[in-house]
Amino acid sequence: MKVFKQAQIKNKKVLLRIDFNVPLTTNDKRQTTISDDSRIRAALPTIEYLINHGAAKIILLSHLGRPKGKFVSDLSLWPIANHLSKLLKSSAKFSGPQKEYQIADKIILLENIRFEPGEEKNDPVFAKKLAGMADSPRGEAGIFVNDAFSCIHRGHASTEGIIHFLPSFTGFQMEKEIENLSKILNPNRPFVCIMGGAKAKDKIGVIENLAGKTDYFLLAGVIANTFLKAKGEDIKSSTVVDEMLDTAKKFLEKYKEKITLSEYGVYGDLNGRRAILDIGKKDIKIFDKYIKKARTIFWNGNLGMTEKPEFANGSSQIARSIVASKAFTVAGGGDTVAFINSIGLAKKFSFLSLAGGAALEFLAGKKLPGLETLEHK
Repeated sequence: MKVFKQAQIKNKKVLLRIDFNVPLTTNDKRQTTISDDSRIRAALPTIEYLINHGAAKIILLSHLGRPKGKFVSDLSLWPIANHLSKLLKSSAKFSGPQKEYQIADKIILLENIRFEPGEEKNDPVFAKKLAGMADSPRGEAGIFVNDAFSCIHRGHASTEGIIHFLPSFTGFQMEKEIENLSKILNPNRPFVCIMGGAKAKDKIGVIENLAGKTDYFLLAGVIANTFLKAKGEDIKSSTVVDEMLDTAKKFLEKYKEKITLSEYGVYGDLNGRRAILDIGKKDIKIFDKYIKKARTIFWNGNLGMTEKPEFANGSSQIARSIVASKAFTVAGGGDTVAFINSIGLAKKFSFLSLAGGAALEFLAGKKLPGLETLEHK
């Protein structure tokens, strides 16, 4: 795998894959704002490095949401283009969807790459067309830089296909993700892995792959609900993943000394049903006991329904316990990072991974198409 600083940048056109798949909020007046711009800010060091090292042109590629190869106006990148221009101190402004956005003199952001049918199909014709955008007037090839680790598990044209047509390198954020997540795979112990959130299926592989390296798994959210139901506990109408119940039973038997479940949940109304929506005070005390012992901590997934303040206490208290520890601390997942930012603790973590599903697949030992191709080119 070629690291970014090995690239010959001067006078080259650069295709830069970044991840601007950020949460957007639209008010009653149809005004769109970015709820959390962490992913945009994370791309700035790579963009600025390219500018400072004489790139002739920087063409940014990103997706937003899942438009499935069709134009969807609400998934246009124009609000992101406006925000990026402000961060780069450019005067560019955009009031609606365009094919591309001239952010600054040498910087262009293409419209949502997933509007193109060939993107998710990893169509080689489309990948070659993208690569051709980096050609110079004399036909000299440019370079491709992938700085979107959060998309590296997708075998798409802009993450994997394009690598076959251009000299390809990792960007700074990609390098940080790989470096810090690799420390989780080789942790200082005791190692505590904390998992919550709604996407329970993604976390089973992580538990299995890290079981030999992790001293304690602290589980909350839907994955804990599923394990509690597998134990025969009455959790009312709390959300579970029924197809995981047999797996959860096996895991509880196999790793019973390592798994601690949030068993004292705070109940609330979830669409008319009584459900666990946060961890309880006893859970916080039990989790804190393990966190204080830790030398490595990985946290993925909020521990309650943090969008409602009354169910954010568990996540807030555990976040504060984590940053007060003496451990190397990594938190990941879009909702978790956004929550940590919202309570002002981002700078107190050793590393915040912006990768979400890609980080979980990396930790689960799965092959990531974009990364695997980069490593062999």
